[in-house]
Amino acid sequence: MRLEKKHAEEIAKRKGLTGKTLVQVVWLLVTGTLAYFFAGYLFDQGLVSTGLFYNQLYIPRAVPLWGLKLIMTLGMVIVMQVVFSFGYIIASPEGRRRTGDPTLKSRNKDPFDDRFG
Repeated sequence: MRLEKKHAEEIAKRKGLTGKTLVQVVWLLVTGTLAYFFAGYLFDQGLVSTGLFYNQLYIPRAVPLWGLKLIMTLGMVIVMQVVFSFGYIIASPEGRRRTGDPTLKSRNKDPFDDRFG
């Protein structure tokens, strides 16, 4: 009986993760696409040159221009995700909740508590 309750509780916790995963994948694709076009814009306008990568960052000259754009895209996507994570921590009540604070209420229902059926 207790194992079934524990299993049902774990399934209830996982409910809705498919939608969140799809949103995250779509968001990463959108930000990656935007970052790639922005990297291309920076190269086309001359704000970033290949000399920066080849001479200062010691990336081999065998790496083509599209590879340099992908390196910049990856860096921009990582920075965007970190900024959005900080935004979530600051703006969301779930992100601002301090761990370890003692409260009378638990956020998770006890599956072994038989008082509430």
